[in-house]
Amino acid sequence: MPPSGLNGSQNKHIKVGILEVQGAFQEHKVALMRANQCLQTTIKLEVMEVRHPDHLSPDMDGLIIPGGESTTISLFLKRNNMEEPLRNWIQTKGHVVWGTCAGMILLSKCTENQKDGGQPTKNSPMPIELFSFQLGMLDTVVSRNFFGRQVQSFEAQVTIKAPLLIPSNTQTGTSDSKCHGVFIRAPAVLKTTSSEIQVLAVLERPEQKDSVIVAVQQGDVIATAFHPELTDDLRWHSYFLKMIEKAKEQA
Repeated sequence: MPPSGLNGSQNKHIKVGILEVQGAFQEHKVALMRANQCLQTTIKLEVMEVRHPDHLSPDMDGLIIPGGESTTISLFLKRNNMEEPLRNWIQTKGHVVWGTCAGMILLSKCTENQKDGGQPTKNSPMPIELFSFQLGMLDTVVSRNFFGRQVQSFEAQVTIKAPLLIPSNTQTGTSDSKCHGVFIRAPAVLKTTSSEIQVLAVLERPEQKDSVIVAVQQGDVIATAFHPELTDDLRWHSYFLKMIEKAKEQA
């Protein structure tokens, strides 16, 4: 279920890590700070870099895996011995993670359209040790580069399918069911494989008479195929902070 809000937040402290390998990690940090301010809580928000296993401290409450190139990010994690520490951190009760674009690919349990040296698939002829890895936290099948290559990146209106509780005093001042999506060599969810997956947003394609899943949640894990950090819309970062507060209360 979506978080209901930041209640009873007097003098609380939240720590959020951002995996600073590739992508717009600085933009995520700025958006988090702005979202926390707009939520008008007394929560002290600390945003920290994550580049080493020691950075994955038990008292860190949330983690953002930004966009970039999923194979490059996963190889960085592998070479720095961060695979299992990261999985263990995510699986610890009370921890919340959000993957954007490449982060969605890494969090998915299954991907299609692999490239050589990319995330492993069961039909791959290459030894598993030659591949990078996936975190496998979401019961989804994700297509890498679903919308095409870098030159086919685009911006479009995204339809929100979940009742995200949007503070009335956000930068946008909007509570409608649309948000601006920036898609940069973006993935998409081809299908969900568990009833635990909640579809948060879709991209409608009238010319093809269908819609594509571009945001999902499963427990304390969310993923977006687009980049909210590259817009002025703070609702996704606000939602992420609300998820963290709810998880802390239930831990």
